[in-house]
Amino acid sequence: MNFTDIFVPLAQISDTENPTIFPFPFWMHLTLAVISLIFFSYRFAVQKRPFQLIFAIAPAISLLLWTSDNKTLFYGIGIIELALILIAIIASVIIKPKKTEEAAADKEDKADEKSDEDSDEESYEDSDEDDDSEEDEEE
Repeated sequence: MNFTDIFVPLAQISDTENPTIFPFPFWMHLTLAVISLIFFSYRFAVQKRPFQLIFAIAPAISLLLWTSDNKTLFYGIGIIELALILIAIIASVIIKPKKTEEAAADKEDKADEKSDEDSDEESYEDSDEDDDSEEDEEE
């Protein structure tokens, strides 16, 4: 199969007669934006991680590009999208979910309790040895 044959059906699509900045039609862009909005909104509701909310909003903003052929709008939305991606990356690294923080705190508490128990057992064993040595000295 020749890969150049792929472009013939694409050229027959009505949206490619008036080419825009997107390689796919508006209905496909709208569908993907709605799917991503639903998916990331659901994930945000479940996990409460801020970057998921940012990723839910970003594709919807990109739909504004279909409203005008103005280059200023194009570059403005591009800068906004870039800023949102950078904010989402920073938020995913810096902001940890509460469950993870609580789990880490629980692990630290358990480790502290275990070390306290171990030190108590060692001190108890040491006191037993001291008692034995004192009894030996008395005899």
